[in-house]
Amino acid sequence: MRWALPLALLAGCRASDLPEERTLPGGMQFRLVPPGTFLMGSPPGEPGRQGGESLHRVSITRPFYLGKHEVTVGQFRSFVEATGHVTDVERNGGGHAHDAKAVWIHRPGTNWRNPGYARPFELRDDHPVTHVSHNDALAFCRWLDPAADLPTESEWEYACRAGSGDRFWWGPDEDRSGRVANVGDRALKRVHPEWPRTVMDMDDGHAFVAPVGIYRPNAFGLHDMLGNVWEFCSTRHGPYPKDDSLDPGDLGTQESFSVRGGGWSNVAADVRCATRNSDPPKFGHSNLGFRVVLRIPPR
Repeated sequence: MRWALPLALLAGCRASDLPEERTLPGGMQFRLVPPGTFLMGSPPGEPGRQGGESLHRVSITRPFYLGKHEVTVGQFRSFVEATGHVTDVERNGGGHAHDAKAVWIHRPGTNWRNPGYARPFELRDDHPVTHVSHNDALAFCRWLDPAADLPTESEWEYACRAGSGDRFWWGPDEDRSGRVANVGDRALKRVHPEWPRTVMDMDDGHAFVAPVGIYRPNAFGLHDMLGNVWEFCSTRHGPYPKDDSLDPGDLGTQESFSVRGGGWSNVAADVRCATRNSDPPKFGHSNLGFRVVLRIPPR
């Protein structure tokens, strides 16, 4: 199912003559996301639906640029080398990671340079960075560009769906092609035979994180919006509003920020467009990264 974006809003975006793609010095690429209205959340009966996903109408009133890819190890390394930044996970002596049976605990010595997967793994500069906290992500944004930020939760879901009202941005069914998302699949089960979680019936050849951009993009030209790693949003987590909303921001007051999209180890229920989760601002793990938004000043 696809929802048509309001023609008046799309016309306004076209009239602004904004380029569809923007590249910052250093090579980070961004795709233009037009304004529009969509139904956020999931309908009753959607397989994997969780509490807190009530359908409600949200309008995104301004265009924005969203990172074409998740922030990579190489990009984060450039930030660290330029600023001397030490991540929260490094200060804490390590982050969380799975073992071969999906046991999820704090693992000393893990960090963005050493993700701590339960099999030998060669980390490349084009892999998404992990073991970064919300604080680290915001510090990266401040260094990158004055207009850089993390997307709100509503911006993230709107950009992920790219006009789709289905369970996944590619349609209602779990992937069997291995070409649209890096999630828990037969590749993971092959290297971890005792992995207890269900997996999608495909084999993309990547048991853990995969290089960004190798899977098919959605209709907005964005890669890995579902799968590879969870992505931090700027929104403080909380219940959805009951009424229609315009450009919603924080949904609560707690020190916990929305994370979206699921990752390489997750089951189908965790990598739907509507799946919600949250993490505290100093927390990082081997399945969590981020993507950058560039705000466009109003004219």
